[in-house]
Amino acid sequence: MGGCEAQLKVHTNAALNVGIAPEQIVEVCTHCIPYAGFPRVLNALFTVKAVFEERNIL
Repeated sequence: MGGCEAQLKVHTNAALNVGIAPEQIVEVCTHCIPYAGFPRVLNALFTVKAVFEERNIL
C-alpha cells in the first residue's frame, strides 16, 4: 500500500483548519502502527511533517 500521500496532505491541512492540534494528528498516526505497520506510519509522519513545515508549525 502506498501512494496516498496527496490525500493525507489534504486531510492533514483540513484537520489543522478545523482546530485539531498538531500533537493529536501525530498521535492518530502513531495509533495506526499495529494496523498499517511501522514503515507505512513512518511514511505518513514524513508527509504530516512536510505539511507542518509548510504551515510553519515546527
